[in-house]
Amino acid sequence: MITGIIAEYNPFHNGHLYQINIIRDKLGNDTNIIACISGGISQRGELPILDKWQRAFLAIENGANLVLEIPAIFSCRSAQHFAFGGISLLHQLGVMDKLAFSTEYPDIDMLRKAASIDISTHRDKLQFMLKQGVSYATATAQIISELTDIEVDVLKEPNTILAIEYIKALKKLSSSIDIMPLKRIGTAHNDMEAVEGYASGTAIRKMMTQSKTGELSKVVPKNTFEMLSRLTPNDLGSLDKLYPALQLKILHTPPEKLRDIYSINEGLEYKLIEAAASPTLTEFTNQLIGKRYQRTRINRLIHTILLDVKKTLMNEADDTGVAYARVLAFDNRGRNMIKEIKKTASIPVVTKITQYINRRDFISKNLPTPLHKQLYYDIQYNNLCQLCQNSPELNKDFTMSPIYIERN
Repeated sequence: MITGIIAEYNPFHNGHLYQINIIRDKLGNDTNIIACISGGISQRGELPILDKWQRAFLAIENGANLVLEIPAIFSCRSAQHFAFGGISLLHQLGVMDKLAFSTEYPDIDMLRKAASIDISTHRDKLQFMLKQGVSYATATAQIISELTDIEVDVLKEPNTILAIEYIKALKKLSSSIDIMPLKRIGTAHNDMEAVEGYASGTAIRKMMTQSKTGELSKVVPKNTFEMLSRLTPNDLGSLDKLYPALQLKILHTPPEKLRDIYSINEGLEYKLIEAAASPTLTEFTNQLIGKRYQRTRINRLIHTILLDVKKTLMNEADDTGVAYARVLAFDNRGRNMIKEIKKTASIPVVTKITQYINRRDFISKNLPTPLHKQLYYDIQYNNLCQLCQNSPELNKDFTMSPIYIERN
């Protein structure tokens, strides 16, 4: 039995440990677990507290057997694309039996009913609501609620949104992977208070910025705490370091060229040019946030502008799906799974990126296939994260090997 998890582990906390343990409680200790995680930048467009290799290491230390990276051009996007990236990766391995995920409402029938609604057939109503200033997630939840007996507040829960998108992606790919919804315990996705040894990633990241080590030690495994306790607030990095470069890029780019960048449409290019005169990144972001443009969208947009991520690239990725399975960390069981996956997968297994893209091709941007393009942006998203640190380690992807942890 092989079970997949799609996660970020930013950072790995007690809720994540509980999820791994409950999977084995339900399916048996011989169940192998593959975790797919985001890389250089989080799904919400934030800097991860720990880099992708550190997060992968902690996942293996706490019970996962193999950790793979979801390419950045899927993982640093909305829930729909994040979910599709993770499912596309797991599906193409050719070995998966189940997908486990946690949600406040683990009712399979309800989730499948919500996932059965094709929002594209309600495009007119969706566009009308968007023009009224309603966010895409809220508009979608409202439409699904009106067509089913599901309460709209249930459909607005971030974990419910992801669960529905997982099911949609599985259907889109005609995947045989079975779903295994688990009841989320402790706190909700964005709760800022700890409850009985559990806290959300959002709350934990706040504890880190406020140096609340006493509270932190209660809500994360010992090895996570040890790694986090070695960090100071100065080690957490800040996107503010990149704001002058962002300003210059926006002010230097004609509006029609800005429109080519992913997620810039409906006149947003002109708002960006106006906002770029703001003296700080915080003021820049606040000037753009509104009912239509939420903070997470603006956060992600900062990266697509800096890295010049075009709409054409994203459209190609959505058509082709994830182009490789990149290994970040594994244990004994994981090593055996890698051998099996190399026989069954419809995509290459990447343990050393120079097998597919060398430094010369990277510098000259010689990217002939979707695989090369997706790897290129994995490297660049990680570089962007590094440039926000006090001591950047650029092009780290070329030097880091997958982490192997031997179990007794």
